[in-house]
Amino acid sequence: MHDDDFFQNNDLGGSLASVFDDLPDFLYFVKDTNLRLVAINERLAREIEVEDKHSILGMTDYDYLPKHMADAYKKDDQWVLESGKSIRGKVELVTRSKGFVDWSRTTKSPLINQKGEVVGVIGVTSPFERGVSGRVAEEALGAAVAMMHESFHENIPVQKFADVSNMSISSFVRKFRKIYATTPKEYLRHLRVQEACHKLSQSTLSLAEVGAECGYADQSHFSREFSRVMKETPKLYRDRF
Repeated sequence: MHDDDFFQNNDLGGSLASVFDDLPDFLYFVKDTNLRLVAINERLAREIEVEDKHSILGMTDYDYLPKHMADAYKKDDQWVLESGKSIRGKVELVTRSKGFVDWSRTTKSPLINQKGEVVGVIGVTSPFERGVSGRVAEEALGAAVAMMHESFHENIPVQKFADVSNMSISSFVRKFRKIYATTPKEYLRHLRVQEACHKLSQSTLSLAEVGAECGYADQSHFSREFSRVMKETPKLYRDRF
């Protein structure tokens, strides 16, 4: 059975999408083997600013996302289709509506029919915090993470975060990576970029002013670090939003 026939005769994607409509902040999608959207939930439709979620069905990521983002998603989707395996809890910055970006965890799995054939990709993106054990994170790293969010624009050494957690640097970095699936330095880098995205899309500050307020040494440093994470320059990002 061709994957199109499978989806037409089995409203699995649409049924599951209705379930995710009731879960706040979760983004849900199903794609066929040609990476065309078969189903999405209402939340995802709002994030990509589509009034009727059915109007985007049959499209690919390239029809509504910047090429660099569509390329990255396509790479993961194809790996799932070809390997028949899942990508679980991938931590990434996801661009939301109006230029906001949030830490998220994305899981993609192969959709398999009764014959054992891979006929699509099903994915869920949830807020990063939902994938972290709140009590464990709070008890072990709460003070350090709070300090990071308050002072990410400052040049604070990792040693200080380890100190407030009553750990050695090696123990702190190991615990942080285990809970947050990234290093403290990378987390700080992404916090700066996250704030920069907000200021670029929601303020009239110059690029130099945005960079300075987010803790970058100069505009060149800002542009380099922003581009490394977002795969486009601050100016291009601002122009899009």
